[in-house]
Amino acid sequence: MNVPVSLAEAAYAAARWGWLLATFLLLGAGSYAPFLFRTRTALHTTDPAVAIELARRARLTGLVAGFLLLALSLVRLELQAKSLVDPSESVTWEFLRTLLGSSWGKGWLRQLIMAALALVGFAVARREQWSHAGWLLAVAAGGGLGFTAGMTGHANTARAGLGGLLLDAAHVWAGGLWLGGLAVLLIAGLGACHRASSSERPALIRALVADFSRRALVFAPLTVGLGIWLAAHYLGWRWPFHLAESTYGWVLVGKLAALAGVVALGGYNWRITQSRIAKDGGEARLRRFSGWELFFGALLLGLTAVLVALPLPEGRM
Repeated sequence: MNVPVSLAEAAYAAARWGWLLATFLLLGAGSYAPFLFRTRTALHTTDPAVAIELARRARLTGLVAGFLLLALSLVRLELQAKSLVDPSESVTWEFLRTLLGSSWGKGWLRQLIMAALALVGFAVARREQWSHAGWLLAVAAGGGLGFTAGMTGHANTARAGLGGLLLDAAHVWAGGLWLGGLAVLLIAGLGACHRASSSERPALIRALVADFSRRALVFAPLTVGLGIWLAAHYLGWRWPFHLAESTYGWVLVGKLAALAGVVALGGYNWRITQSRIAKDGGEARLRRFSGWELFFGALLLGLTAVLVALPLPEGRM
């Protein structure tokens, strides 16, 4: 049975979408922490100025993502509270205390704390003497944020079972390191490479793309596999045969279509775009096709936010 979506539910899904986008961006920024990046490439030795600029841009990206997470967390609290009271009534402090004591409220508080810790970590990382500690805090808080993501959704219900939260956390971590890492590559990595001369830039970009591709080859299949496992966890292993029987199923169809777009463009970038970076227009081609990959990724997260706002179909499919 199809259930119409109200304006309040749409607004909540939009806030959740923004929260997921910011979470993925924060996880991606954390993956470029100097102590992690140094172990994967030799850029700190061969091009130290570019490596420093990359870390600076990644830190600023994480800082912006942290601010967005805090703001959107407050918006989500307001929307959730208003959805639970009569339109003619106001939200009181007593009601908020009751809401924050619920399972959803406790999950929301943990998400807020993790976002605040990540923000502090990225802010502290600006100071040279505290840089390592700041990045460590930001990366750890990003991991905590991924773990708490499912605490305000289906992963925190009896339907998900004991492993639901852990499965959801692993799904968010892998997706954030994949798509969030790609976003930070474009925002911070390509921007940092502009410090180099035009003759040196293609080699630097190739090194950054190769570093990302190695990680994407692990995290992309992991994200897809965990997503399929989560669907089976919620809906049963026969879920593909019953997608047209509910609103939840139709939105899941849209999410799978967006995922197909992400995977197809990711494969194209891996096999075709990466090999043509050194040619004329290679950087522009990378930006264009990676931008389309991120577009479909953002659409996928938007549909995920809608799924979170929808009830699961009755019974396991």
